[in-house]
Amino acid sequence: MTDPNNCYAYFGVYGDEIDPSALSAELLVAPTQAWRKGDLDSRRRERRTGHWALYSRLNRTAELEEHLLDVLMQMDFNASAFAAVSQRFGGTMQLVGHFHDIGAGLNLSKNVISRLAFYDVQLDLDSYYLYSDRRECTD
Repeated sequence: MTDPNNCYAYFGVYGDEIDPSALSAELLVAPTQAWRKGDLDSRRRERRTGHWALYSRLNRTAELEEHLLDVLMQMDFNASAFAAVSQRFGGTMQLVGHFHDIGAGLNLSKNVISRLAFYDVQLDLDSYYLYSDRRECTD
């Protein structure tokens, strides 16, 4: 049996001057993940830059496009502020898929492309096909 795909998406910004509390107040939403430059990571190393991210709320077995739409829907509640923050810090819409099935793809409508352009984000897609000889029929 093949494992389910594992996908997620998030809007994120990085920068030395990022103050997570100030960005959260400006965007009127708490981040899913955030830190300041110099904060310690889980290995007790200092972070090289600040970060603020808002992740999809969906289960990771949902399709990648659904994760993207969920993040955009969250951003739409304060669209002008998200667009300003994205422009100021060089926002990224990050899409990540760990695929166990062959044929993973991405189909974005004109509406979604327009919304990404409005938010002035770069799109970063990381797609991984997790092949395994043990689960493939190789007789």
